[in-house]
Amino acid sequence: MAFSGFKKQMGKTTQFLSEKIGNKEGSKVDDHFVELERVTDNTARCMENINNKIMDFLQPNPVTRAKLATQAQYARARGTAAEMQYPQTERQVGEIVTKSALEIGEYSSYGAAVVELGDGFMKLADIKDALDCDIKQNFIDPMEQTIKADYKESIQSHRKKMNSRRLDYDYKISQHEKGKVSDEELYMAEDKFNESMQAADVGMKKFVQGEEEEQIHQLMALVGFIKNYHENAQRVLEEVYSNIQEKAREAQGKPRDEVRPVARISSVMKNSPSGSRDGISGPSDPRPMKPLEPVSPAPPPPPAKPTPTCKAMFDFEPEGESELELKEGDMVTLIRQVDENWYEGELRGRRGVFPTNYVEVVNPL
Repeated sequence: MAFSGFKKQMGKTTQFLSEKIGNKEGSKVDDHFVELERVTDNTARCMENINNKIMDFLQPNPVTRAKLATQAQYARARGTAAEMQYPQTERQVGEIVTKSALEIGEYSSYGAAVVELGDGFMKLADIKDALDCDIKQNFIDPMEQTIKADYKESIQSHRKKMNSRRLDYDYKISQHEKGKVSDEELYMAEDKFNESMQAADVGMKKFVQGEEEEQIHQLMALVGFIKNYHENAQRVLEEVYSNIQEKAREAQGKPRDEVRPVARISSVMKNSPSGSRDGISGPSDPRPMKPLEPVSPAPPPPPAKPTPTCKAMFDFEPEGESELELKEGDMVTLIRQVDENWYEGELRGRRGVFPTNYVEVVNPL
């Protein structure tokens, strides 16, 4: 860093400390700019909350989401990136139901009806996969890109630069009063401060007002995808209901097998030449009683296994609602190991996942 740059940085630091410690007031922006900052920050926060909750709606299991995200990262690192599909509950139900029905057999009307039910759940899973894909590609990903590019990388960058130039400008005001800074240097610092404030103002107005119509259309698209999902699900359920109703009519008209009497043991014994069957004692020849064996005392119960726990070695700040916040020294109850990089645990009544390299296992799983 050149000496002039180092000198400027020292001036900013001096101004910052004088404001924080010495309660010195810096240059103020107008109320309109302050209100625009508030609306911009709240809009970006609202968009992030919507994205997070819609992802919870599509993929409710946070542990599975974390596992899929880890697998996707590994796949990209190996250059074999592939679409990781969330295991829909409807598909799991459909597979189990269909397998159970096929074990009954093809001649059972009930089994055939259960197969129809399983097929219906599989179709619902396909519709849910389509909903997941549509919302992620057309709503979540574009909104994340808007937040990243327009808010974090553009607006936040301009505001950070504006605050830095504001500190430089205020410091040069104080030095100008002491005759240590020329008028030209002061005017140049003021121009740079105003330039950054103007850039931040333009970016925030574009984010809040210029893109407002597009953001509303994204919400309309989201509702449209969910509406189509429910319409398609209703169509599948009506089809399944009709097919199961047909199986009920088939079962009603199916001929029943005749009920044949089963020979009783007493009648078999009566017709036997010896009065009893092989291996079955009659009432006239009671079985000899087997001598009782001594009862050995029950073994003592095994010692109780200690609760699996680990100790946080570093602070961990969660990036999503599925992750568990850790502070150094926290003792976390281990629930299970998701994979080689993630544990699931519980701390202060809250469950979530956290990296394995942030903790030291005290009592293993």
